[in-house]
Amino acid sequence: MLLSWYRTHARRLPWRSTHDPYKIWISEIMLQQTQVDTVIPYYQKWIKHFPTIASLADSPQAEVMKYWAGLGYYRRARMLHGAAKILVKNHGGKLPQSAEELRKLPGIGRYTAGAIASIAFNQKTPVLDGNVVRVLTRLQAYAEDITQTKTVAKLWEIAESLVPENNPGDFNQAMMELGATICAPENPKCDLCPVASLCTARKMKRATDFPVKKQKEKLEKIKTAALILRRGATVLIRKQADHERWGGLWMFPFDKDRKSLAKKFLLRPKELERRFTLFHGFTKYRVRLDVFEAVIARKPDPLRGQYKTRGLTKQSREIASLTSFARNDSANRWIKISELTTLALPSPHQKIAKEILENA
Repeated sequence: MLLSWYRTHARRLPWRSTHDPYKIWISEIMLQQTQVDTVIPYYQKWIKHFPTIASLADSPQAEVMKYWAGLGYYRRARMLHGAAKILVKNHGGKLPQSAEELRKLPGIGRYTAGAIASIAFNQKTPVLDGNVVRVLTRLQAYAEDITQTKTVAKLWEIAESLVPENNPGDFNQAMMELGATICAPENPKCDLCPVASLCTARKMKRATDFPVKKQKEKLEKIKTAALILRRGATVLIRKQADHERWGGLWMFPFDKDRKSLAKKFLLRPKELERRFTLFHGFTKYRVRLDVFEAVIARKPDPLRGQYKTRGLTKQSREIASLTSFARNDSANRWIKISELTTLALPSPHQKIAKEILENA
């Protein structure tokens, strides 16, 4: 019943037209905490550029980050790259077939291991993501709090008990597809559900009461500021260290607010002209990013050959020339505006770059 529905109604997605374990692995990592429509173009570009595990392992991290830039949760890309190197070194460039062995690789947890093992290798192993949790709790009107570890453990048991011997990969995908397209969080399409006759929550007319989640997470609001610092036809960007949130990516200078940015560059706050504001979110945060612009005049100082910042004293100019943000070093770079498209930037900073390029 469920499998028949899936084979007739499943969305046509590029990773569903292949049994290549590598491509299935890439799709599962990209789909973590990211919507399908967002993933599709990234997946297609990635597979074209990194068609095999070996090609991914042989590529420099900067190139890997460039093709991931905009997908968010950048630690996923770094772990993908690291896992590819391990596979080439220890597994002949191939993914292991069992969920247990897959979980030993960086970035592969229980869900992802189950998805790869069942879909790519036809292994009888369960999956449990948000969509499957919703389907299972509604089918059984399971009223335990899903934020509790014991509840999650029980749901894994239930999921495992349902996986058939034949076509476990199709079954797991059918459960996820059902949750994604029919058994929606709000306004579920119960009249189109292939297992509606088995659903206890529907019989109780309480479908949207499940799953039960007693701890409601609140998004913390954060304000930050970024600076488009121009010098002639160039702008200043900085590469983030690997341990930072956007490690390996290039970003425009940022700080908590306009005043802090001005202080960092020895400018007066009024010299930072407000350009626009962006909003973005990650994990438990909702971020407001105010974008400013300032100009450094490139004039030689006869004493030190230093550039001069507009409106500053000679002493301040000498101090400015010693700050890490004003030097070309391994982390900071003055780059031509036209070259911004060649760098890996996180999504909000891609939007800043787009605005600069459109108004160049």
